[in-house]
Amino acid sequence: MTSPEFPLRKEDLAGIRAQLERKCGNAAVAEDLLSEAIETSLLKLREGKIERPEQMIGYVYRVALNHLRNFRRRDKAGVSSAEALETLEDEKTTDVAAPIDHARWARVVMDVLKELPAARDRELLVSFYLGEEEKDSLCLRLGLDEQHFNRVIHRARERFRSLLEGHGLKRNDFLCLAALLVG
Repeated sequence: MTSPEFPLRKEDLAGIRAQLERKCGNAAVAEDLLSEAIETSLLKLREGKIERPEQMIGYVYRVALNHLRNFRRRDKAGVSSAEALETLEDEKTTDVAAPIDHARWARVVMDVLKELPAARDRELLVSFYLGEEEKDSLCLRLGLDEQHFNRVIHRARERFRSLLEGHGLKRNDFLCLAALLVG
């Protein structure tokens, strides 16, 4: 629910949280950064320093990225020797469920990709998004000009999105899914 006091929806915040987690690699840090960004943004809103409250989600996202940048600066400053690195806890081992979730979501995505009727759609989506192949390289390999590539990838994404929705996933799940697979 949105209100004049807090003009954001839970779904919006889930997308920002997923982006932050992908960028920093730690769910707890992402949650903290998001909380700080919301607090900062609300203070600015109350002070009347946000001209367009209807664009609050973008403002919170930018503030969260600023907090992430500051966090990284502080984090680097705290480690000054190789000995100190050995005493740090490995963030990836603290979240035991993360690999399970990642594997489960990866299976869902791969199963849905297999359902795409056109092999070219599958190849394009996997190469461009998961394989991170450059657009120019894909255009050359598939014999497409840039405008045609844009149309083809758009249609492939739409067909993939329809299949995901057919499996019960909602639009706001897509960003989380992408963050899990790419991150």
